Amino acid sequence: MLDEAFRQWLSRGAAGPARALLRLGVSPDQVTLAAFGIAVGGAGAIATGHFRAGLALWLVSRLLDGYDGLLARLGGRTSLFGGYLDICLDMLAYSLMAIAFARAMPADAILWLVVLAGYVMAITTTLALSSLLEKLDRQLGGNRSVQFTPGLAEGGETTIVYSVIAMWPSWSRWVLVVWIVLLSLTMVQRTGLAWRLLRARSER
Repeated sequence: MLDEAFRQWLSRGAAGPARALLRLGVSPDQVTLAAFGIAVGGAGAIATGHFRAGLALWLVSRLLDGYDGLLARLGGRTSLFGGYLDICLDMLAYSLMAIAFARAMPADAILWLVVLAGYVMAITTTLALSSLLEKLDRQLGGNRSVQFTPGLAEGGETTIVYSVIAMWPSWSRWVLVVWIVLLSLTMVQRTGLAWRLLRARSER
């Protein structure tokens, strides 16, 4: 829900760092890998109980991750492999953070496992719909390599959840319950969209 607005903000009002990286000859894939490496460091800090340091690294990684696609577009270096690498490492980064929190908060480990299952279904529903719509020559909008449907639970909302839990660990159980509900609603939302778009086309 917040992701597209964040990308628009980067491209319109905060593109300076991307232009600087372009002048330095940094490639979009290098930015993607750097963002992932910092996220791994953040997950390691969270896992060892250093919540605020881990959160700081996570926020830096997410900001940097927003620049790989922008850098690719500014430099005319967009590629299908770059889009593939970006989404794969993004999902791995989000999952590693969930695993790190589960290790640091064993009392909430079951809830974190449910969250991981929610991530699997959230990404599966959007990628399956995107793939099937491409077979029908339909576009979901946006300029990303992989088309995503908007949802209640996206990357921006995930970062908010991680931030709240890192800052106020005692709230974790209630925050996780709400987060699981939002992930579930996102799956329902996308399944409803798939029903309307795919079934309507098949009935023609």
